[in-house]
Amino acid sequence: MSRTFKRLIAPVLAAGTLAASPLSAENLEWTSGSPGGSWFSIVTGLSNIIMEHNPDIAIRVVPGGGRDNPTKIEGGISQMGMGIDFLAAAAMKGMDPYDQPQEKLTSMGGTWAPAEFHVIVDAEETRSLEEILSDPESRIGTSPRATSEELTLQRSLAFYDNSADAIADGGGTVITGTYSQLTAAFQDDQIDVLFGAGSVPTGIALEVETGRRDAKLLAFPEALMDYLNTEYGYGKGSIAAGSYESLQSEESGAVPVTTLEAVILVSTEVPEDTVYAMTKTLLENQEGFGNIYQVLGGFDAERAWQNQPVPLNPGAERAYRELGYMD
Repeated sequence: MSRTFKRLIAPVLAAGTLAASPLSAENLEWTSGSPGGSWFSIVTGLSNIIMEHNPDIAIRVVPGGGRDNPTKIEGGISQMGMGIDFLAAAAMKGMDPYDQPQEKLTSMGGTWAPAEFHVIVDAEETRSLEEILSDPESRIGTSPRATSEELTLQRSLAFYDNSADAIADGGGTVITGTYSQLTAAFQDDQIDVLFGAGSVPTGIALEVETGRRDAKLLAFPEALMDYLNTEYGYGKGSIAAGSYESLQSEESGAVPVTTLEAVILVSTEVPEDTVYAMTKTLLENQEGFGNIYQVLGGFDAERAWQNQPVPLNPGAERAYRELGYMD
């Protein structure tokens, strides 16, 4: 072989070697939730664990929402995303609120961040949540349209024959924004109701507690919880007594609320070995979860892979099996 031919072919061979290497860098975007919310904090913490133990994997955390994240994954905008169980199932099937099936969705497992809905009102508010959601003059703030909170507010208003448009026509308002924007609007008396969701203790509730306006949590009516559960697959639970210092009185006890179960969604286009490495890393570093966010301390690897709303990713399944969580 001539020296000239060797010089010409060497770059080609090197490129082929790099392409086949299992250590080639993976650049992933992980879409989370609203900035300042529990999902954003959780995803940031989990991605840092993954990158610390896998230098070949680079993850960029971006804002997102439970409703929009499956579509971002399907469109190739993000490769990973936090998801809500009932929304992920609807996305895969192309059911409301999705126009067509989202076929690239797989799961790395659940139980990462169960979330409770928080309805926060002025401490002197005398109306029930049923009365507030029925009132065309209500002033309500919730997360942006890409989020499960905004979708759930729409469904809750509809249950009481109300809507954001009807509220606007009736003299009230429904605004959307980040948690910090909503908290500021509440403190400045621009809205009377904060409608959000997050893992207890969630950021928006803690921000309100440190503000100048006294506030409290409202319970979900049983009829509304039953409707959201039977029609859309939401969970039913409560915010335990004493979860918040000033939003709950000593005599109020647990606050019944609608709940969500979070899953980590990952695109079918992410290599199986990459999903395996990420899942295995998280499973091997569970002791640090509680330091990221309190609710992560309750992560249950024995249950995390079960009853997923979309198929469990083969790479994730391999990690659960290898570490003894699956038979």
